[in-house]
Amino acid sequence: MQIENIIFDLGNVLIDVDFEVFYQKLGYVPSQIDLKKAKKVIKHFEAGKISVEDFIYELNKKWNLQVSVSNFKKIWTNLFSANQQMIALAEELSQKYPVYILSNTDEIHFPYIWNNFPELHFFQDRLLLSYKLGIVKPNPQIYQIACQKFNLIPESTIFIDDKAENIEAARKFGFNGIVHKNYKQTKQELDKLLKKREDLQ
Repeated sequence: MQIENIIFDLGNVLIDVDFEVFYQKLGYVPSQIDLKKAKKVIKHFEAGKISVEDFIYELNKKWNLQVSVSNFKKIWTNLFSANQQMIALAEELSQKYPVYILSNTDEIHFPYIWNNFPELHFFQDRLLLSYKLGIVKPNPQIYQIACQKFNLIPESTIFIDDKAENIEAARKFGFNGIVHKNYKQTKQELDKLLKKREDLQ
């Protein structure tokens, strides 16, 4: 079956994320136990289940901090940089295929990214954002929602994500998957997959 759609993850695929900067600005180095405690809160926030204020309150509580909402928002968004090679690749592919973003993100991060990285605007409204969908990867339901919203056929779709568990779930759903490690590797796997599908026509 011919490839008709390509979906990109956002964080650490199109936009690099450096949480070390976040921790430095907080003046706090969380332990693995602290990170584990926070993981559930972050996932709830990414799924749109809790408010900004509740999210910040819970992290302050779990990490024994006293950061105001406004200061936290500034620090929480001070960790992004554009992966220009991957963005250029996605834009080039958009000339031939519909391209989409499917991201576990939140109501602080995504508006900031969209406003500060206009080079992403060629994706237009082809956005699948966890906090708006009410569900996060790797839950299989998020891939079903993606297909329903944009009339995608899984077997005709490539999904690129930096987390192996998200790609594993996507493949089980029927997507063609690439675990992104770097531009060169992803480009090679993408070219190989597109060529293989073209050869089958």
